[in-house]
Amino acid sequence: MEVISTREKLLRAAEKLFAEQGVGPTSTRAILREAGQRNESALQYHFGGREGLIDAMYVKRGAQIGEERERMLHELDEAGGVQDVRRLCEVAVMPPVRIARRDAEFALFLKAVGQLVFLPGEELREGAIRYTGAGVGEVAKRIRAQLRIPRALADRRFDLMHRMAALALAQRALSGGSFDGPDAELFFETLLDAMAAVLEGPVSPATERELSMP
Repeated sequence: MEVISTREKLLRAAEKLFAEQGVGPTSTRAILREAGQRNESALQYHFGGREGLIDAMYVKRGAQIGEERERMLHELDEAGGVQDVRRLCEVAVMPPVRIARRDAEFALFLKAVGQLVFLPGEELREGAIRYTGAGVGEVAKRIRAQLRIPRALADRRFDLMHRMAALALAQRALSGGSFDGPDAELFFETLLDAMAAVLEGPVSPATERELSMP
């Protein structure tokens, strides 16, 4: 029988409730109750408070995602060939999908972090850093090297791409959609098409005018 530590029970309880009720509405008391903890100081003891617990959840899952992304980057480099924007988008977004296919509980995490898509830009970036894991900077660098657009516009497009991907994965998880099978494959291939289109789409004259404004 698996022996689960109090710390891990609290993490799992928080992840479950964040997915079901949302990060904001979930109270510390509800997390303790879900984890079967009568000692109300347990969360404070293990994490220093609610924010510490959230950070610990992101660190735990971010490490998994980082390892998977490093593996995908290695596979991409080993395969050789052209590393176009769409293939790099796959390395950016598919690590959590690959993990969810092996670990059903990971879908709960996707439901929870999908809420980041509704945060203001700076908060979104700060939150994303905590869970996107290692390798994301390398992927972004390789993508940027292929974009022939001003840096300011590239930054906006990256922001849109991250929001779209986070929302798409969260909605897939929230709707109970499978991460395997023909429908899932079509869903993710379409998502990759859309991500690449956001980054590589032509710049309209109207956008060029706005960029040139002081």
